[in-house]
Amino acid sequence: MSSYGNRSQGARSRRGRDLVAHLFDVDTGRVESLSWPLGNRVTVEADAERLFALDHRRSARTVTAFSVTDYTCVVRLRSPVGREKFYGIADADLPTEPAGPDWRRTD
Repeated sequence: MSSYGNRSQGARSRRGRDLVAHLFDVDTGRVESLSWPLGNRVTVEADAERLFALDHRRSARTVTAFSVTDYTCVVRLRSPVGREKFYGIADADLPTEPAGPDWRRTD
């Protein structure tokens, strides 16, 4: 039996780019993975405008969206243990409500 069968951190088989694409109902090709130093620099260090935040209903996973240019947003995915991954996505592709019912807006 696989130890991955009962994950409560979002869609069962989705992580990273696949999870972000699923949350906002966009093709994975429209979600660009960013390095942690770049993502942190353009969001936290640049004091980017926070658009919204989402919390997973059954885990400590969070998603936060930041506006970084007129046409680009950066999404930060934070795991329950505090690891952060950053993804670039076009502003037009980023709805303010998640596609899945397991996530809720917290702002």
